[in-house]
Amino acid sequence: MIKWCLETKGAVATLMILLVSVVLHVLVANLPLAIFSFPLNLIIAVVWLYILVELYRSRRAVAQYLLTPIASYISVILLVVGCMIMGLQSKPATTSLPFITLLFIVLSQLSMVIMRGWRNASGVRWRFLLNHVGLWLALVAGFWGAPDTDVLRAVVSADAPTDEAYYEDGRMALAGYAMQLVDFRAEYFDNGTPSSYEADVMIDNELVTLAVNRPYARSVVEDVYLTSYETHATGIHCILQIVRQPWKWVMFTGILMLIAGAFMMFIKGPQKRSV
Repeated sequence: MIKWCLETKGAVATLMILLVSVVLHVLVANLPLAIFSFPLNLIIAVVWLYILVELYRSRRAVAQYLLTPIASYISVILLVVGCMIMGLQSKPATTSLPFITLLFIVLSQLSMVIMRGWRNASGVRWRFLLNHVGLWLALVAGFWGAPDTDVLRAVVSADAPTDEAYYEDGRMALAGYAMQLVDFRAEYFDNGTPSSYEADVMIDNELVTLAVNRPYARSVVEDVYLTSYETHATGIHCILQIVRQPWKWVMFTGILMLIAGAFMMFIKGPQKRSV
């Protein structure tokens, strides 16, 4: 009876928190994530982890609820809903308060599960750790790393090199390196609509070929995409998108751990419980 009351109250509280986030989203729109950029996001993340550890150690009601099956079911449902939101929208709502709240709840519940299940009487559960911590790292990179992500657009042509780029709101920024169009090629359908196109661009004194969905990885945390082009009297102008994700290596680490965990499960099969 006590467990049922705990699960019911926890589930209702979770739904109420999500409802409040939706109402606040309607009133204040998207959060200005830039104010939570490094180092503030890292500080908040450390404080968040510390609070979760203390809640787990003291076995407070919040921790007890997050470790119940109903909390796991709700987290899985929220994660699926979040993925659907990102997949169905042309512009993913990763900066919206409901999405941030949703991901925060999922990460908190997953953290509790990891603290409880990372080892048992037989020792460390490596497959459990690889799968759960891998998912945790991938979500953490997208959640806490979002304020540090920069998306810039630059217009390049063959006329002269440029290092100017612009944020979505029109603010100008310097890319930190020169970009210049060298060559442009396009193929068209019979009705004149482009079927494919690619551009040779000199980026920081290196000639690279860009195409749609084939970016240039300038570094581990920075990619340059060819998004579109415009035809002017002076020639072709290509629109490049520069995406900088300082937490990208954290996400890659999580994905590699998930792959390793899945491989171990495939090789060794399901874990057997000792009687």
